Amino acid sequence: MTKQEFKQMVSDRIVILDGATGTLLQQMGMPAGVCPEKWALENPEALINIQRQYIQSGSDIIYAFTFGANELKLKEFGIDDVTGINRELVRISKQASQGRVLVAGDMSPTGQLMEPFGSYSFEEIVNAYKRQVIGLLEGGVDLFVIETMMDIQEARAALLAVKETCNLPVIVTMTFERGGYTINGTDPLTALVTLQSLGADAVGCNCSTGPEEMLGIIKKLRPYADVPLVAKPNAGMPRLVDGKTVFSMNADEFAAFTEKFIEAGVNLIGGCCGTTPEYIQKISKIAKGRKGSECGCKNKNLIISSSCTTVSVGHDLPVCIIGERINPTGKKKLSEELRKGSMDLVVELARDQSELGAQVLDVNAGLPDIDERETLTKIVKTLSPIVKTPLCLDSSSPEALEATLRIYPGRALINSISAEKESWKGYFPLRQNTARLSYFCPLTTLGCRKRQKTESG
Repeated sequence: MTKQEFKQMVSDRIVILDGATGTLLQQMGMPAGVCPEKWALENPEALINIQRQYIQSGSDIIYAFTFGANELKLKEFGIDDVTGINRELVRISKQASQGRVLVAGDMSPTGQLMEPFGSYSFEEIVNAYKRQVIGLLEGGVDLFVIETMMDIQEARAALLAVKETCNLPVIVTMTFERGGYTINGTDPLTALVTLQSLGADAVGCNCSTGPEEMLGIIKKLRPYADVPLVAKPNAGMPRLVDGKTVFSMNADEFAAFTEKFIEAGVNLIGGCCGTTPEYIQKISKIAKGRKGSECGCKNKNLIISSSCTTVSVGHDLPVCIIGERINPTGKKKLSEELRKGSMDLVVELARDQSELGAQVLDVNAGLPDIDERETLTKIVKTLSPIVKTPLCLDSSSPEALEATLRIYPGRALINSISAEKESWKGYFPLRQNTARLSYFCPLTTLGCRKRQKTESG
């Protein structure tokens, strides 16, 4: 399926997704503690049975049972053949579909933390996902789904893995807690801005909450969405009864929210934990034949984001204050610290400016006798988990910007681009993961200094 075909499909109608699979496999005999993907591979008739029930219930897209089939998850069960297990699981879903519906390659969290909280680098996570992507492609998936993501940086890694391997459509859904944030502190708008800027073809949420809480999230996202929105809620909130997890909503209660989701602007809808083919059948009856919402962001302001904060800039909004103290030009102490590779002063300056009201932090590593690419990347890696304030990447080096944008867990602003024709050629490929180039931004830049504190040099 091409991206254009996907876009046309979700604009022509409400697309029905499937529901839960793992819990149904358990009811069909899958024991606790086994690798679910391996068990499904060894018992294909059980998986085919479930997926055909979803197709009969009205699903337009079924998810291949590859949720935990990434390299790091499979390693926990001593499984090395990542490509093979993904390929064969897709083929089972293809057999179930009989060409009647689309099959999505399903990708989920690795269960591992990235630097600085864990031992895996960003590129190691990207490469782990790429090995899964290759297997899914060999199996013949029509598109990809990256779901139940709690870390925006890991969602970015998975999305990049797909985009750098093929050109199929990609849906990305995050999971938010009752307070409206992921476990790692990302709010829905920040996730949307980051993921649609990076090239996701549809964005939304799944799992975690029931439809009522998820409906509120979709309503908040709609004015800012340039891509179709996705909702795949649980069957209410889970609770433990006699040692078993049960969910609070029956199929009728769950389906009663379908009309509200459509009115809120959802283009793709399904179910997550606790849902069954009965749930999908009931929402399908309500949604089938309905036309999807037209995509297009109604908010025309520039939006910049970190991993957990967004800043809007526009002619009808207050002045955006950008702190420019993290720049070694004319600053002897900062220059010396950067040459030594120390980030202590960078962190101090970032915190000071944020506390004083800077809404965006400009970061610059432009010294004549320094590796700007390495240093700017190190600054961003250091600041991203420490300060919530979005960053403005200040560099005239396309190489430094490319490396930094790749690991920046948000939507950055770019600074220091001249209007010279040759200068532009190096920057256009970088724009997909950035805010509008700062040369065009209606910003007023003000430096933030800590009161009664000066720096010599």
